[in-house]
Amino acid sequence: MARAARRRFRLDRIYFVPCGRPPHKDRPGLSDYLDRFTMVALACRGEPGLVASLLEAGPDLCGRRRSYSIDTVRRLRRRYPRARIYFLLGVDAFLYLPTWKNFRQLVRLCDFIVAARPGFDWRRAARVVAVVRALRGNGRPSVFYLPEVRARVSATAIRRAARHGRDVSRQAPRAVADYIEKMGLYRREQ
Repeated sequence: MARAARRRFRLDRIYFVPCGRPPHKDRPGLSDYLDRFTMVALACRGEPGLVASLLEAGPDLCGRRRSYSIDTVRRLRRRYPRARIYFLLGVDAFLYLPTWKNFRQLVRLCDFIVAARPGFDWRRAARVVAVVRALRGNGRPSVFYLPEVRARVSATAIRRAARHGRDVSRQAPRAVADYIEKMGLYRREQ
């Protein structure tokens, strides 16, 4: 998804920001922040323009604080006041954008690149696109569709496969798959 977005929209760099403490995942068993960051760094290694970011790590670099996209985008906006910032996400997550904290402010601070998911009907997202465009109100496009993504990759499927001791190297970069295996990640989840 990132490579396709970078090519199509000629992006200088894409920051991968592991969520500190996701507000929608209050269950025990969430992988340690540093493990998640390490996997992101391994996946970005050797990929021009793809950058693993500690934006949501917090001052202790342990990602213990609850993280919200609005806060992360505000930090990026302060760091790069003149840059055009795109928020890259899958269409499945985009459907829930109106439920995100301060989403009205978020849509004013960045544009969205929404990647297709195999078998997903884009028309399901039309209502959210209309809401985002109405909130922007400046006539400039704010939601861009990325149809080139065909890979059937899912973090849930990777965790499930790893939990059952299956090889995940077809779903994740080899270095990430090796890290998951070496660290025994996801095996403790039940």
